[in-house]
Amino acid sequence: MTNYNFYGLKQPLFICIPTENHIASYFCYISTSDNFRKYVMNDQSKISVSAPHEKRNFWAFVWHAVWLALAQTFADRNTVLPGLILLVGGTKTHLGILTAILIGLPVFSQLLFAAYLSQKIYKKNFLLLGIYLRVFAFGGVAWTLSLHARFSPSTVILLVYFWMLLFTISGAFAGVSYTDVLGKSIKGDLRKNFLVVRQFLSSIGVLISALAVRQILQSFEYPENYKIAFEFAFVLLFIASLGFIAIKENPTEISEDRTSLLQLIKSIPSVIKNGKNLKNIVITSNLVGFAISLIPFYISLVKDKFHLDKSVIGNLLLLQIIGMIVSNFFWSKIVKKKAFKGVLFFDILLEGSIPVIAILLAYFGSLTYFTLLFFLIGTALSAHKIAFEGVLLEISTDENRALYSGVFGALSLTIAVFPLLVGYLISSTGYVPIFLLSSIIIFSSLVFYKRLECN
Repeated sequence: MTNYNFYGLKQPLFICIPTENHIASYFCYISTSDNFRKYVMNDQSKISVSAPHEKRNFWAFVWHAVWLALAQTFADRNTVLPGLILLVGGTKTHLGILTAILIGLPVFSQLLFAAYLSQKIYKKNFLLLGIYLRVFAFGGVAWTLSLHARFSPSTVILLVYFWMLLFTISGAFAGVSYTDVLGKSIKGDLRKNFLVVRQFLSSIGVLISALAVRQILQSFEYPENYKIAFEFAFVLLFIASLGFIAIKENPTEISEDRTSLLQLIKSIPSVIKNGKNLKNIVITSNLVGFAISLIPFYISLVKDKFHLDKSVIGNLLLLQIIGMIVSNFFWSKIVKKKAFKGVLFFDILLEGSIPVIAILLAYFGSLTYFTLLFFLIGTALSAHKIAFEGVLLEISTDENRALYSGVFGALSLTIAVFPLLVGYLISSTGYVPIFLLSSIIIFSSLVFYKRLECN
């Protein structure tokens, strides 16, 4: 077997970055060594099979990945967008609605689009439609902020909701098409090399864009700084889309025995009943999902206990990205020793501790120390994605992996519902009870974690 040694690395390396599927999600990959083939690729054949035009397609996808990485941080869902809502004058309830749009809606829309697009032989045009709608959404936010003085704060918030709703839905639509087009356009060893190159370059791009966003937010006053940020995102994402135009797409073989959306939904109870591991990982994911839903409210906590300005938001974003990138090296060592279940254990401990640490720093610490919390948040985001994607791969087989993935996504109810409630609950009871209760709920997932039997 080929050993994929990239820049001298001798062990698996994980890089987690925001992906094009939607803002809420992060893509993690495993590069170098035999683990790469085992865990990332569904290696259907040990023989390399070339696809027509695959070298052209390789560079088209690389082009898109580089420019996407530069664009995506300008609308980070954990820092930049919550900061925008709060600076406009939004409340915790407004923040909850935004969070539900960004991380809850894709769970259901992606499932719906997958059923529809699975019947299409060619998906390049659907991919382009999805990404152009996302470009348009970024432009829409910039336009809204350019006319900020003409609108009331509530109108600005509603318009941001609308543009992010469009962005999220089109992202789910584009994400399904992207996966299919990539899978049939680049095959074998070249696809493996592409995954390594894409994520290596993307991690650099994300860090560069985080520094750029921080500089823009600090150099201009609101709303000019946010308008400029979204204008950059608009231009960069449009440039990224040019890579897709260059793709030479191959037709998809449409299976006669395909599963419809209704059939998938009907099969969920029996799949859960017959798959104890799937049931346990779904419950664990929903309990730990409280941690993901809380992240935007740490921004609200900063505003209430300290102060929230353009400089603070930029610093929080940068620390989050640095935490994500730096922690990847640690998680790679954990996977080597303890596999993905080991990373999941540390993820639960970390995500369960962050709400408590946030309370202590907010009520007894300073803003300087509180900003460091976002380094831990970035670390937790990295671990979360690595752990759950890895465990899902380990408990599934080639035959049921697609079904397990669909069911797992469809039953991620916490991130869809909890954000709508948490804003109201915090307004009614305060941060301390909600954060402490969330921490207890997250730690309770250890019960179901212990029941997991991973390969």
